[in-house]
Amino acid sequence: MTRRQRPRRHVWAAALLAAALCVPAAVADNVAEAAVPKLDQIRVALYITNGKTYNSTVPAVTLSSPAGLDAGVRTPSGVRVWTVVPPGVQARFAADGYNVLLLETADANAAKTLAQALAATQDKPAVFRAAKLGQTVYRVYAGPYATKEEATAAKQRIAAGGAAAALPKGGTATVTGPHRWSAGTFPSEAAARQQADALRLKGVDAWVVATEAAGQLAFAVWIGEAADAEQASAAKAQAEKLVPGLALLPVDAAAPYLLQREDVTGPTAAVTHYAFNPNEQKVWISPKDGVTAVAEKGGRQYRGNLELSRHNGKLAVVNELPFEQYLVSVVGGEMSDGWPAEALKAQAVSARTFALAQGLKYQIAHVSDSTADQAYYGVEEEGRNVSAAVAATAGEVLTANGQLITPFFYSNGGGMTGDPVEVWGQPIPYLKATASPDEGAQAGKPQWYKVAMANGTVGYVRSDLVTDSGTTNAAGLKVVTVKGTGVSIRPAPYVDNANNAAIATVNAGERLVALGTTPESNAYGWVRGPYKADVLLKELNGALASPIAGPLSTLAVSKRGPSGRAVELEANGRPVPVAKPDQYRGALFDAPSTRFEIEETGRYTVLGANGQTRSLPESAGALYAVGASGTASALAKPGMIVLGGGGAVRDITKDPQFRLVGKGYGHGLGMSQWGARGLAEAGTDYKGILHHYYTGVTIAKD
Repeated sequence: MTRRQRPRRHVWAAALLAAALCVPAAVADNVAEAAVPKLDQIRVALYITNGKTYNSTVPAVTLSSPAGLDAGVRTPSGVRVWTVVPPGVQARFAADGYNVLLLETADANAAKTLAQALAATQDKPAVFRAAKLGQTVYRVYAGPYATKEEATAAKQRIAAGGAAAALPKGGTATVTGPHRWSAGTFPSEAAARQQADALRLKGVDAWVVATEAAGQLAFAVWIGEAADAEQASAAKAQAEKLVPGLALLPVDAAAPYLLQREDVTGPTAAVTHYAFNPNEQKVWISPKDGVTAVAEKGGRQYRGNLELSRHNGKLAVVNELPFEQYLVSVVGGEMSDGWPAEALKAQAVSARTFALAQGLKYQIAHVSDSTADQAYYGVEEEGRNVSAAVAATAGEVLTANGQLITPFFYSNGGGMTGDPVEVWGQPIPYLKATASPDEGAQAGKPQWYKVAMANGTVGYVRSDLVTDSGTTNAAGLKVVTVKGTGVSIRPAPYVDNANNAAIATVNAGERLVALGTTPESNAYGWVRGPYKADVLLKELNGALASPIAGPLSTLAVSKRGPSGRAVELEANGRPVPVAKPDQYRGALFDAPSTRFEIEETGRYTVLGANGQTRSLPESAGALYAVGASGTASALAKPGMIVLGGGGAVRDITKDPQFRLVGKGYGHGLGMSQWGARGLAEAGTDYKGILHHYYTGVTIAKD
């Protein structure tokens, strides 16, 4: 489920399949009754960290719903609603804790500037607006942190980091915390707010808090934000000095609460910020119309309820919803509602099996919402066809020897699925390398020319942006003419301004030498690079336990597995060690798969007229070609193009550079989603698809 590219939402003609891909109907229709685990409600972590396999969290989460939200606490005895968020209004929630107070100012712009400087760091900002002594003030915090020690370390990190320039000169950052005093409990929120306003007029920091008294909802006013007992005592003494006769009582550290502040961190209107007790409290969010939007997830909407808590020192956001409803979104996210019904059914059975096989993987959640498990994007990926596929396969799972399997799947096998040993270094009985009809991912993609410019620059241009000039150069290579203005020449044949930015632009009328054509990079076939040797070496060494001694001169696939995937690379003639072959992907700028070739533009062989050869790079110095005029020029100058005896054209460079040319997208184990589509379009039903990719399994039903 890792590193998949989501299938495209297009419908293309089915690929013709070899007879070897067909699965006998008698095998495919084998559905057995078995003791299958049942799960009525699934818990999906939208944000969680377990310190091992998955770490994704935010300091706060911003929620809303078209019809409003109920927010309260969840305990073993049930759910109690404490407050209502109005329809369409956002509210922000965070685990209370320790923070670093960096600035208190009446200047909103100064607070905004500091918050923007912090936003790019690991110490995320929060800006609260409050009244104090009759004046509006803005407080900029970093945090929250689980402990005082973490906050203290953050304070030092901020002072030495990039945001330091935005800190007020002569200012002193202060570590704050959750140690507070109660200035009374009141029968209504309005009464509590009146008391808090009165205290603020006298210079006392005071907040309205929803909590419980004698098991019933109550509203209190709390003061202070001390990081330890000593600071708490000082805050109490200061408040009593400012308000003679003020009666303050210790706050029960175990009591659940929602402490309210006015949050103006974001660019939009102020929102109410609720800080909850991180010590075992679970905040329960129920939408009144069935969906909750999460701003930090791009506004995605989720069915069911949300549970907020602190887990492993960080905010955890868990979406609890009916299991089969969850599967509808997963199937839509992993494939597409417009895909063939039998492919969707195969995905539904695989997704159901995978989720059940995880157990309570994250202690408080069964799965995460990311491709670390399986993609879950909430309501936006639901559809009529995926819903029908889930319903048609209700309760069906994949088993081997009476046990649930882990049905790995991914985007595209590049024509052949992987063998577990060549991917993860260990056998898995129900997974074997097998042919996979994955070409559909490439259908309809535009062609790109590999071209050479007059100055020697080599790159790719989309074919519809040039036209055939009808002429060739002296070597017989086609010359094309640019049609538009500001046309991009890119290192590889795809558009991605972040990772594949233009290396040159050309304009109408300019002539380019065409070195060949290739489809636009896609899940089936792709090109990445070229990478300069020093850049690639840095990337490799950042991922390897044993760094490669530089400089990097050569890099080649030295061993391949049954499906053609790389199981060993050699750099400078020595094996590049990894724990599992699939880790080569991460070491090579997240290569789509390990089924690739490496083109080395700095290594080539020249064959002389007398049969002698000379290979580059070499220590003897540069190799020269002598032209008809007798003028010598370095053969390996930038932009040199060579034409092989068989007519193949290559670009070569003086310094080592490396281009990856591969097939497939993902780890390659189990079901290829594009392959499932290809099989379905060729007439194979979902049971046949599953038996094709998972060897010797049984489709069981509860």
